[in-house]
Amino acid sequence: MIRSRSPRQFRSITLNAGTHKGRTIVFMTSLTVAAMLIFLCMMAVQLVASGNGDSFAARIVRSASSQSLHNIMGQEIPLYASADPNRAGVPNEPSLHIASMLFYLFTEIDAEHPESILNRQISAMAVSHSNSLTEGFDEPPAEDKLPETPDQHQPPPETEQPNPMQPDGKPLVYIYHTHNREAYLPDLGLTDPLKAYDKNKNITLVGERLLKSLKSKNIEAIQTKNDYWYKGNIQNEYDLSRKTVQEVLKQHDSIKMVFDIHRDSGSRGSTTAQINGQDVAKVFFIIGGSNPNWQENSEFAKKLHAKLQQMYPGLSKGVHKNKWDNPAYDSRYNQDLFKNSVLIEIGGPDNTLEECYRTADMLANVIAEAAKDKQTAAGNQGRP
Repeated sequence: MIRSRSPRQFRSITLNAGTHKGRTIVFMTSLTVAAMLIFLCMMAVQLVASGNGDSFAARIVRSASSQSLHNIMGQEIPLYASADPNRAGVPNEPSLHIASMLFYLFTEIDAEHPESILNRQISAMAVSHSNSLTEGFDEPPAEDKLPETPDQHQPPPETEQPNPMQPDGKPLVYIYHTHNREAYLPDLGLTDPLKAYDKNKNITLVGERLLKSLKSKNIEAIQTKNDYWYKGNIQNEYDLSRKTVQEVLKQHDSIKMVFDIHRDSGSRGSTTAQINGQDVAKVFFIIGGSNPNWQENSEFAKKLHAKLQQMYPGLSKGVHKNKWDNPAYDSRYNQDLFKNSVLIEIGGPDNTLEECYRTADMLANVIAEAAKDKQTAAGNQGRP
């Protein structure tokens, strides 16, 4: 049985502009459209004329960008929603709830993810990314806090020159410390991790222990202990330590390995191991992701990590590559100056200097083995 379709009924609205109510509606509608056109024109002019990515117009564009597409496609295609990279973690853009979006437009703080407030106050949280380069070692190193200190804005003496310890002989290993004031709380008599920084009792003592241990194994080494705690007209301490490294490498062409020794910022549980019945500080190998030749440095670090795992299982926390999205932060870590260079973090603020000294002795054994391997390889290359 075929049913005939009934004719479609249309509704019409008649607006009498002659009445007061009609004139009011027409006026308000015209005023709203005009305001929207003016607003859009102002945004367009701001986007074209201004190169500032934090402009009000840019925030509006960002707030209603690809996240809208993700939301729409996720609702229509369930498989797409499950594969959305933002699903597993914190989304890169704010959700498009009206209140949240308006709050974000004026403050750039995502109300649904308040950690964005910390990102604005602690720059490293917002721009630093760490990738593990060794399988099974996924825990990333903690971010540096580097609080302000009273003398932090006093420039170093203009006459300061690299002053390597024990410069006689031909050094094979060079040790320095970009964050030279990183320290260990138990030895300072403190408990606040933000205060684990000291002008005298700091990470340079661990580097000195590593140097002495190397020399006891007939491995010539030098160390610089320059104070880079100045943050005047520079971006970070690596701008200062870079000059030192360049000068030392120029003075000593015999150097085969370069180590920038730091301290991690993790808690004691993650920075401590037991080796031979004693507590020791764990070791992180850090590679600068902005170095165009970072793979060469990575191969060097991986060899040290593998040998450390072989000789002292559980001491190494693996090799990690750090990359900073913000160009104001240097994530080369001076490693572009020398292919066999790596940043090494020893222990955390809750470790003791004695625990770090034990680690330095073990690390010296590993470096000595690596040095012998290099000497053997060099000797084999010179044979017919």
